[in-house]
Amino acid sequence: MKRLIPVLLGLAFVVSCTTDFELEAEWKDIPIVYAFLSIQDTAHYVRVQKAFLEPGGNALEIAQIADSLYYADAVVELENTVSGETFTLERVNAANEGYPKDDGVFIEAPHYLYKVSADEAGFEPGDEVRIVVNRSGVDPVTAETTIVGAIDTIDSSSPTINTWRDQTDVRFGWNTDPLNKIFDFRLIIHYSEFPGDNPSDVQEKTIEYVIDKSIINEDDTDRFVEKVSGLQFFNYLGQNIPEKEGYIRFFNSMDMVVTGSGPELYEYVRVAQANTGITSAQSIPVYTNIDGGLGIFTSRYQLYRPGMRLLAEARDSLLNGRFTKHLNFK
Repeated sequence: MKRLIPVLLGLAFVVSCTTDFELEAEWKDIPIVYAFLSIQDTAHYVRVQKAFLEPGGNALEIAQIADSLYYADAVVELENTVSGETFTLERVNAANEGYPKDDGVFIEAPHYLYKVSADEAGFEPGDEVRIVVNRSGVDPVTAETTIVGAIDTIDSSSPTINTWRDQTDVRFGWNTDPLNKIFDFRLIIHYSEFPGDNPSDVQEKTIEYVIDKSIINEDDTDRFVEKVSGLQFFNYLGQNIPEKEGYIRFFNSMDMVVTGSGPELYEYVRVAQANTGITSAQSIPVYTNIDGGLGIFTSRYQLYRPGMRLLAEARDSLLNGRFTKHLNFK
């Protein structure tokens, strides 16, 4: 809002001086393409839509018209340039695939995606994949990415945390394919609670703690270690678990989730971050690796390590620490 206010004031000044300008440019066909390919998925999906606002149109009304969002004649292909194989994707309704569209200004159904099964495509780490979107009468839209490989934990033994105090750190580490250029690291915390006068009414709860959404692999390394301080962790719990008078809680476990992605997403984040802060411009530059359109075509891999537990002093810090003792963990 702080950025928006000067823009609105400037617009008001211009309007007060003249009405001799157009809010809408001449209509142009601009494809929007998004895909995050993963060797872990059972199917690969690509989203292809189009910029829809026509001169004189009402954006909110047009957003509810499927023909304004989706191409009727688009043919989407994925080409493995290593093997030379090309796969034509099937247009499917995402809701029928188990991916209903979130509520919003855009039409909820149909919600089209383009799909090919992972078994059919057979992509492997290091494969170079090219996407081609053909529409009648115009040049194809293209992009390239390289399939990233696995992320795994450094230590495969039973995950337990014995000591975690305000002034101590816990190290979370992972090995990675160097093709992963940017990481999202988060902890999923599971706990249960019940009213003290009704122990049978147990409710399972989960909160998600995002540690860092843009850990950058600048040196093509294959090993990462991130430190999370007890001060940081227990303060987060105290801020995000609501106090409930008369309730008893138990810490069940914690999941470590690391998602890595290729250089295209890294470039997208880098461009956005370069335009923030005191020297930023009013308009944020748009990064895209789609030739002939807008969007991101990249790949990803996700490490999911469930069942991490707090023992000994770490559990004592949860039960009696200054940030969480009011939450009544036992």
